[in-house]
Amino acid sequence: MSTGQGDDQAPAAAALAALPPLDKMSLVAIWTETVLYGNIVLYAGASYVLLNKPRRQRMHFWLLGASTLLFLISTAHVAVSLRQLVEAFTDHTITSIPGGPSLYFLNQTDQLVFAGQLLYLLNVLVQDLVLIWRLYAVLGADWRAPILPLVLEAVNQTTAMYTIVKFFRGTPLEDPEVRRFGILSWSLHLIINIGVTCAIAGKIWWQGRKTVTIRGQNAYLGVVFTILESGGIFAGATLILFVLYINASTGLDALVGVSPIAQLATLSPLLMIARVGFGLTHGTSAAATTGSTQLSTARFGGTSDALRIDINRSQMSDDVDPEGYAMETMKSDR
Repeated sequence: MSTGQGDDQAPAAAALAALPPLDKMSLVAIWTETVLYGNIVLYAGASYVLLNKPRRQRMHFWLLGASTLLFLISTAHVAVSLRQLVEAFTDHTITSIPGGPSLYFLNQTDQLVFAGQLLYLLNVLVQDLVLIWRLYAVLGADWRAPILPLVLEAVNQTTAMYTIVKFFRGTPLEDPEVRRFGILSWSLHLIINIGVTCAIAGKIWWQGRKTVTIRGQNAYLGVVFTILESGGIFAGATLILFVLYINASTGLDALVGVSPIAQLATLSPLLMIARVGFGLTHGTSAAATTGSTQLSTARFGGTSDALRIDINRSQMSDDVDPEGYAMETMKSDR
């Protein structure tokens, strides 16, 4: 096990004096991560929704596979975090040194730290790919739609991987080159997450403006709010980490905060599937939307833009492809 601690206590004490209380910060962050690991309930709910569709489609099983992968990654991340806590607060070689736990969490060359960062990147990658796939489906399976997001995602993952590998090899956290790559990676991730989410919501709002409810509102405004709310949780948390990271004095705080954010990367897509599947969209209640009787169906658009939405399931389907797509895909004709 690598602790990054020398035998001399004087250098350790000097380094400790300049550090924030990383031991307490990490303990709180990992505790928060375990609370957010309650997404196991969301995973069960999302799985129930996807496995109990009236007509199960290939895309539902694809989403189930992606959801399962996200849940497994988040489980592995919790396990790694727990192992870090055990080592930091029970290993005598660490606790015997004043401030040993804080120095332990400071060390980015530890294999557990590297493993946790890799799992976080993998979780973000899967979450972003699911989001990009939703955009592709909403825009009528247009192959051009995901090109830019995929290119940005590739650059994002490359720069992020470069950053954590440099940390693992002993590059100081304040190294200017590494910081530039880190800031670029955070920026691209925010652009992808916020941009794609808004594009999906915008497409649905644009279609919904063609039909209104009895109150004169956009018929799909509730669906739009649900997408923005569910996606905004992870985007908002990532934005907080980004603001912390670009400030040199709080850069360490951002790295500590990765632990709970790793769980939000899983929670966000599962929350969207579960909310829609159980009819818990914005402004509606489950009792009003999950019954077996279809409450209302709206149909609008010409032959090149035909779209039908089953409001009780927040489901879009098109004339060419009769297979429904319950908001987790939302497919329309090209």
